[in-house]
Amino acid sequence: MYSQHSSENPIRTTFSKFPNTFSQVNFPTANKESLSLLSRFAKPIKSVFVILMAVILFVGTVMGAYCIEGSINVGFTPDFQNNHTSYSSVNAHFGKYSDMVTVKLIVHGVQEFSVYTDVVTVQEIIDKLSLTLDANDVINYPSTDEVYDGMEIRIDRIESKTHTETVTVPYTTKIIESQTIPKGTRKVLQAGANGTSTQSVTETYVNGELQKKDVVTEAANIAAVEEIVEVGVGGTYTDVNGNSYAYSYYIDVTATAYGTLSGITATGKAIELGMIAVDPRVIPLGTKVYLTGSWGDMGVCSAEDTGGAIKGNKIDVYLGDDYNLLRQFGRRSMRVYILG
Repeated sequence: MYSQHSSENPIRTTFSKFPNTFSQVNFPTANKESLSLLSRFAKPIKSVFVILMAVILFVGTVMGAYCIEGSINVGFTPDFQNNHTSYSSVNAHFGKYSDMVTVKLIVHGVQEFSVYTDVVTVQEIIDKLSLTLDANDVINYPSTDEVYDGMEIRIDRIESKTHTETVTVPYTTKIIESQTIPKGTRKVLQAGANGTSTQSVTETYVNGELQKKDVVTEAANIAAVEEIVEVGVGGTYTDVNGNSYAYSYYIDVTATAYGTLSGITATGKAIELGMIAVDPRVIPLGTKVYLTGSWGDMGVCSAEDTGGAIKGNKIDVYLGDDYNLLRQFGRRSMRVYILG
């Protein structure tokens, strides 16, 4: 039997007529010993709880990252090398690992495209623009080359056409320098004539414009005839005393001698030594000449006279009235240098 005094009974419970329920429960104030015991067990429990939560958080983070990485990179391990052919634009993840570049494309010299793209190779640029190339199209880079920023790709259409044609073959001219015609004059010794030939010609066109012509085969139909031209160049004659005389041309002649006590030449001058008679059609009257030959150097003479028998390359040399001298001279081969 319980006492009804609280001092005697720290816990007093009054049961109702229902013995299995509490009608009233009174908890007395805990004493100091009870609080000290609870505090001793609370700190270790709190530390264990914190450590356990940290472990759970770490494990959850690692597992989450592993799951995300596995879902993204299945069968693909990037090494972050921009514009590498192993990460072409056909890979859905390529754009995440490469830089964008600007590439200029010139097609057949007239179409220009500026492409800002993340593709890797020249061929991918062409595919991206849906360009259809044929066998005559030439790209200035290999199709497998990697593109780079500022790259200029040219696609040129190169076509070749071959045909036959008849062409004129111009004649050539052969020059012969001569001292037997007046200096600076030209004399055609043989006339030239053009020929013809049939050629097989290949023409190369780049983007529709003719770039070069190559003769593949050639067969002559009519051969060209060479022209031969004689050109007067003049010269210098030096006598036995070392004196030099510039001449325009020279003529080899047959020379005879004549003499008289007095007389007037065809030019109206009084006859004297150093004058010769000439054919004016060969050596104009008044021409200064240097005469030399089998009689020796006769020096400078002047063409002042003519004679009935002096025709063509013949001259008559005035030697005075010495008959024996005239006989000694007789008929000789001489060379006449036309001075000037």
